[in-house]
Amino acid sequence: MTDSADRTDGPDAPRPAPSPVPVPGPGAPFSDRLNFLFDRVRPPGAEEYSNAHVARTISSYGGDSYTRSHISYLRAGKRTPTITMVPLLARFFGVEAAYFIEDEVTRKIATQFEILRKLKENGVEQIALRAMGVSAAGQRKVLAALEAVRREEGLSDEPERDGP
Repeated sequence: MTDSADRTDGPDAPRPAPSPVPVPGPGAPFSDRLNFLFDRVRPPGAEEYSNAHVARTISSYGGDSYTRSHISYLRAGKRTPTITMVPLLARFFGVEAAYFIEDEVTRKIATQFEILRKLKENGVEQIALRAMGVSAAGQRKVLAALEAVRREEGLSDEPERDGP
């Protein structure tokens, strides 16, 4: 697996393409679970974190030192993580360490990431961010306006809930 030492995370970074990494299923190997996190946890408006960035960051947490090659081997399934590395990776990606081991925890966290992905794809994230600080009465007006647009566009009263 190649690693572009540090992919850009600035405002001019290209928008990532739709996600090709599937949700890890029951019994998924560590590499699938790790690659899913690389795909879903990204700097705002940028491509995924580089292996080098993750290695430097988890090394800075103290203890052992890790390289981008080490991360690359984990992602390719050519190496298994040490017991001390799992919580460091979990910390970097903001998940419980159990995500890498327990299928039920993986399922819950993956479901949350899929909901967030769908919200972003549908522009809901921007609507929610703009609604922050708006009074309850103002939020009711926004909701009423959205319902009016849905009716105008011939959509049902209840949005589809097809789940992640």
